[in-house]
Amino acid sequence: MNDKIKSILQYGKQAKGQRNLINHLEGRRLTMQQAIHAKCYSCLGYYADGKLDCRITKCPLHKFMPFSNK
Repeated sequence: MNDKIKSILQYGKQAKGQRNLINHLEGRRLTMQQAIHAKCYSCLGYYADGKLDCRITKCPLHKFMPFSNK
């Protein structure tokens, strides 16, 4: 298990995107929706501050993120 995966499991919140990001890091293929959730999970620091809308409305993925306030 690589250090990034260990860090995700140790510090990351259990949330949509966690398993997708780990699967990606292990070299598995993701669907588009899984890739979006993995990216949001990564971008928001593994949701360490909670499962919240990032409020980055200029991000093209914002309307697809799991916790968006669309």
